[in-house]
Amino acid sequence: MQHALKSMIGLGLASALVVTMTACSSASTAGSSSGKSKQDTSAACGAIPKLKTTGTADLGGLPKNIQDEYAGYFTDVNASKYGSFVSKKTSGFTIGYSDSFSANSWRGDVLAQLNAGVASVKSSGQITNLIATNSNLDNNLQIQQITSMINQKVDAIIAIPGSPTAFDSVIKQAFDAGIPFITLASHVDSPYAINIDENYFGVGVDVAAGLANLMSHKGSVVIVDGINGAPASKALHDGYTAGFSNCPNISVAGSVEGQWSEAVTKTSMLQYLATNPGQIDGVINGGGETLGVIQALQQSSKKLVPIGDSNPDKGSLVSLKKNLPDKYVASTLPPVAMANAGLLVALGTLLGYQPKFDAIVGNPGVFTGAKTLDSWIQPGWLETDSTQAPAPPGAEFLPQTELPSFFAKPGPLPSLPE
Repeated sequence: MQHALKSMIGLGLASALVVTMTACSSASTAGSSSGKSKQDTSAACGAIPKLKTTGTADLGGLPKNIQDEYAGYFTDVNASKYGSFVSKKTSGFTIGYSDSFSANSWRGDVLAQLNAGVASVKSSGQITNLIATNSNLDNNLQIQQITSMINQKVDAIIAIPGSPTAFDSVIKQAFDAGIPFITLASHVDSPYAINIDENYFGVGVDVAAGLANLMSHKGSVVIVDGINGAPASKALHDGYTAGFSNCPNISVAGSVEGQWSEAVTKTSMLQYLATNPGQIDGVINGGGETLGVIQALQQSSKKLVPIGDSNPDKGSLVSLKKNLPDKYVASTLPPVAMANAGLLVALGTLLGYQPKFDAIVGNPGVFTGAKTLDSWIQPGWLETDSTQAPAPPGAEFLPQTELPSFFAKPGPLPSLPE
C-alpha cells in the first residue's frame, strides 16, 4: 500500500492520521477483539493513538509501511502453518470459493472479480476452474459446502466464513488434505488458515477519531454495524468504541445492524429513531450504509449529522457530496483488490512460495473533504447506486507489488485485471 494511504486526502482533520506501530516478535497474551490492551489511552480525543501488534510472527523484516498496516490488528499475528507447504502440482489448479452471504454489492464484486481473475489466467493453465458456493448466513450449510469442496479435491479454498470459530474443524480438515484455506475479510481463529484482511480495528479507531473531530469532540453517536457476529463487523465496532474511549464528552447512544446494506440500514435506523427520540450528533457505519442513514434521518425529520463510513458504496459518496461534503470521514476496502490478493496468495502458496504469516493485513487509512469527493466520484455515479465504490485515486489496497513481502520464497505471479 502506498505511504500516501497513511495520511488523509482532502481538507480538515489536520491531526496526524499516521498510525505507528510497536512491533512485537515474541508471544504475548492472546489478542482479543476488544483491543483494549492495544491502545495508548493517553491520546487526545480525535488523535490517532499508538497501536501495537501482538503474536509470534516476526514482522521486523517487512518494509515499514507494511509493518504499519498491522498496527492495532485485533488479534495475534502468528507464523503461517503453510510456511513449508508446496502442492504436488504446478498447474491445472481448481480453486473453491465459499461465501457466507451474497445480498450486498461487495460480495457480488468479489465473486465477479474472482471469476475474472481465473478467466485471465486460464490460457496459461495455472488455474483452470473456480467452484463457487453461497450459504446465505447458514454456517452449517457453509461447512457442508466446504466439506464437499474438500471431497472434490479442490487445490485451494478461498472463503468468507460466517463465524470466526465455527469453521475450525473443517479448516483443519482442509489443511490435513493438503488444501490451503484462505479467508477474505473474515478472520478465523483457526491456525490453519491464511487470513487476508483489512485492519478493521485500526480502521475503526481511525474513522472514529476522524468523526470525533467533525463532532468537535462532543455529542452522542449511533453505530451501524454490518452483520452481527461477522468477525469484520465486530472488529470495526470494537475499533469505533476504542476510538471514542479517549473522548469523555462523546457517548455511544446505541447500535443497530445494517448488514452492509442500504435498505436494511434505512429500516433499522427508522426503527431506532422511532424508539429513541434523543439527540444524535454523529453516526458511524461499517460501509454500504451511509445512504440508508441519511434517508432515515431525513424521513424522521432529523437534522443530518457528521457521518463516518468504513467502506462507502457509490451512492453513499454521491449523497455525501450533496448533503455533507465536509462532514464525513471514510475508509475503503475495495473488493476487487481483496479478490485479487486472495487469488494470488492462494496461487503463491500452492507454488511453494511459503507464506510467512497467518494474516496478510492492509490498513487503508481515512479520507475526508469535498476535494476528495470531487476526485473520487466518477461521471455517471448515481445516489441510488449501491455498487461498491473503488478506492480513491492513488489509494491502492494490498497491491500486487506488495505481496512478495509476505512470502519467504516469493516467485512470479500473474497480473490480474483490476
